[in-house]
Amino acid sequence: MQKIGKDIYVESSFPGVTVGAIVTGEGVVLIDAPTHPADAQLWRMRLRELTDQPLRYLILLDHHRDRAMTVSLFGVPVIAHDQTLEQMRTWPEQFKPLLPETGADAEWVNDWGGARLTLPTITFSEQMRLALGGRTLHLFHRPGSAPGATWVEIPDAEAVFLGDAAALKSPPFLAEADLEAWVNVLAECRKKKTAGRVVVPGRGGLTNKLALKPAEDFLKLVRRRLDSFSKGKKGRADLDKVAAELVEWFPANADLRDHYLRRLSHGLEAQFDAQILATAQRS
Repeated sequence: MQKIGKDIYVESSFPGVTVGAIVTGEGVVLIDAPTHPADAQLWRMRLRELTDQPLRYLILLDHHRDRAMTVSLFGVPVIAHDQTLEQMRTWPEQFKPLLPETGADAEWVNDWGGARLTLPTITFSEQMRLALGGRTLHLFHRPGSAPGATWVEIPDAEAVFLGDAAALKSPPFLAEADLEAWVNVLAECRKKKTAGRVVVPGRGGLTNKLALKPAEDFLKLVRRRLDSFSKGKKGRADLDKVAAELVEWFPANADLRDHYLRRLSHGLEAQFDAQILATAQRS
C-alpha cells in the first residue's frame, strides 16, 4: 500500500486493477474493488488495520468486470456514472467463471467466494461532488475507455484516479472505446495545471501526467491501423496481424502475451464491427 497524500492510499499489488482508499473523518471512500474475491477480503483486512473509520462508499470508475465484480463484498453504497449502471444491469446476479474470450483479467477467477452482482445506487451524468469528513472528491464523466468512464480528482492532494483511461503496463480494453474521445481526454489531462501531480492508472503503479503521452500515442496508432480498414484496404482477417503488432508495446511472458493478444484482438474486432455498422447506417 502506498500513501499518495494526506489519508489517501493506493494498492497496486492486486492483479487486475489498482484500488484506492480515501480516509476521512466520517468514513472511508473506496475507489474500485480487487478482481479476485480473496484479494477483496485482503484489502478489507488492510483497511481495518489502517483505520477504525467505517467504509462509506465505493466509487466504480467504469463497468469493466475486473474492477466491479467483488463490490458486494464491501457492503457499501456504490457510486458510478449512469452508463456504468446501464451496462451492469445486463449482468447475471450470480457470477460464474468466464470463458477466455475477451482478455479480461476476471477470466482468471474460478472461485467467486460469495461475490454477487451489486448495482450502483448513486449515479451521475456529467459530474458529481462528494464531500465527506472534511474531504472533497470531484467525479467527472470522461468517456473514451468506456461509455461511463469516470475520473476522480482530489484537488487538495493534486491527485487523479484515471481508471482504464491509463492502463500503462497492459493493453487497454478497446471493445467499447471511443478512441477519439479517449485521445482527447488524455491530452486534456496532460495539459491541465491542477490535479495531476500524482496520476493513478487503472492498472500498474503510480505515475504522473508526462507518462500519459505513450498511452495517447498508442491509441493514435490504433486509430491509424483501423483507418486502413475503414478505407477498405484491409479485411477482418488482417486484424490478427494488427493485434500481433500492438501487443509488442507491452512486454510480457508467454502466458500474459497470449492473454493480451486476446484482449487486443477482441477489441479490434469490436471496433471493426462498429465501423461496418456505422458505414451501413450512413449508406
